[in-house]
Amino acid sequence: MDTQTHSGTSGRWANTQFLVMAYTLSAIMAGATVASPLYPIYEEVFHIGPGGVTIAYTAYMVGTLLALLFLGHLSDHLGHIRTLRVAATLALAGLVLSGVAPDLLILSIGRFTIGVAAGIASTSATAGLVAASPPNRLRQASSIGSLMTIVGLGLGPLVGGFIAQDLPFPLHLPYGVLGGALLLALVALGSQRHGQPSTIAGFFPRLRFHLPDMHQVKQFATVAVIAFIGYTLFSLFASLAPSFFDTFLPWDGPAVGGIGVAMLFAASAAAQVTFTGIDPKRGLVVGSLLVTAALAMLAASVKFSSGLLFIASDVLGGFGQGLTFMSALLVVNAMTTSVRRAGMISSFFTIAYLGGIVPVLGLGVAADRLGLDASLIGLSILMAAIAGTLTFAAQRLVSNVQCHSR
Repeated sequence: MDTQTHSGTSGRWANTQFLVMAYTLSAIMAGATVASPLYPIYEEVFHIGPGGVTIAYTAYMVGTLLALLFLGHLSDHLGHIRTLRVAATLALAGLVLSGVAPDLLILSIGRFTIGVAAGIASTSATAGLVAASPPNRLRQASSIGSLMTIVGLGLGPLVGGFIAQDLPFPLHLPYGVLGGALLLALVALGSQRHGQPSTIAGFFPRLRFHLPDMHQVKQFATVAVIAFIGYTLFSLFASLAPSFFDTFLPWDGPAVGGIGVAMLFAASAAAQVTFTGIDPKRGLVVGSLLVTAALAMLAASVKFSSGLLFIASDVLGGFGQGLTFMSALLVVNAMTTSVRRAGMISSFFTIAYLGGIVPVLGLGVAADRLGLDASLIGLSILMAAIAGTLTFAAQRLVSNVQCHSR
């Protein structure tokens, strides 16, 4: 009887922890994207151009990347609950900074802080959800982690856009609403018991980056650069779509931009959910073709000021990015042994995330000198050409990877 009671109590604790961690992950990710539909307002209030917007956006991406590279093992020392408290606290601080930001510098610091929080949460919450699940539901737990990430990323621009559309204080209230959601997460996390003692004294941030064996360099570079281009497209829409929706469509306002960004995340999630069992080579080729087409359509939409082409590029690009990223990750997993897998995956994520940083920053610099339209058309054509070339290279190289992995 005592054993059954203990087992039932432990099960309830695990179920509660699962829900709390899933909610916290979603709330942090919503905070990560809430600013996207607000960027056109920031341009007016801060008197900045597209270059300023890309700085604020890439500050978030840099924070996420650094957290993934150096803090991915933090939960090994603090435990999942404590680590999520750290992430939620950082996210709350980032939202406060963003909400009171008087200029681009403070906004960028706030976005960077939220990026660090998102990077910590994405690794800790996913591992924590698996740890809180019974052995026969580990795969579902991992899928729920991915789903809650996408749900949060999609909710952020919707919440920010619809609040800023009609309610007062459009650059403050959206952060306040999501800050309240994070306060609830912190209260819920505070009620959870810790699964392991803290060993923070032994923690030291360390770089997790490993290159593949020489005979796998071409294969790894091909799939990593495809993911790089996918993230470039993803970041272009996430940072600039609200401004273009206001220009190309008969409707305007933050809500329209928020819907546009949410459509991007929804398309990416749909690809990953719909084609879970797809052959990695086919997924890479099809996804890369979609990304190539989306980039070409993006250039055409800007050239001809076509809202229809821009929307199609938004949805097609999100779908292609989701498919290429999922397939590329499967290929990287197949290339490596379990001993080196964590380092290789970290390297893959690093290259992919750099796609959301370097080209977007370059676009911002070029836009301030050449104009946004010309710069965006040039970048889109360049990336489309590279993606199209890699599409054909992927077939042969990925086949070699699969043969080698067997």
